Amino acid sequence: MEFYFIDSLLAAGGDVIDIRDPKGRISSYFIWGEGDGAFLGFTTLEGIAQENIEYSNLLEADYLSANIGVPVFSERAMREIEEFAPGSLEWARIRIACEEHVTDFYLCRTNDFLDIVDKEASSFRMLRDGDFILEKAVYKGNPGDGFLIVRDSEFKTQMLVSRRFMDFCRERKLKIDFRKA
Repeated sequence: MEFYFIDSLLAAGGDVIDIRDPKGRISSYFIWGEGDGAFLGFTTLEGIAQENIEYSNLLEADYLSANIGVPVFSERAMREIEEFAPGSLEWARIRIACEEHVTDFYLCRTNDFLDIVDKEASSFRMLRDGDFILEKAVYKGNPGDGFLIVRDSEFKTQMLVSRRFMDFCRERKLKIDFRKA
């Protein structure tokens, strides 16, 4: 099984979408898989395109990189993915401000958590308090192919996509980039 990282094709000199998450609810729900997402019913999610992102380029992208590890997809990509694998991912609308325009995109939550990080082969760094943090992840070979997007069950910030997902995106000509993990 081959894993891939998902990337934006946006040429923005490393700039990303800044998603404000002062209460940590977005990362808790979309990354850590915690809570029921009830806050989405009374909150308008907002992001701001950093300086080097141009509005015309934003409209062309089907995937955006963000300052927090939550996938951000265009409405077109969200609809295509839902048609391909209905109900396999959860979506929440986010309003992205860029150059005095506001455009809807969609945050994506996966419910697939698998043991994909090979702890023995990965490297860790010790923090001042004696805890260890994952510094360089090495991924296991074969967790199966029944997922599109997966997070590691222990190191939840580690997110990968399957070859099946990459092939689907390329087939549908979605403007998304991929790198082999």
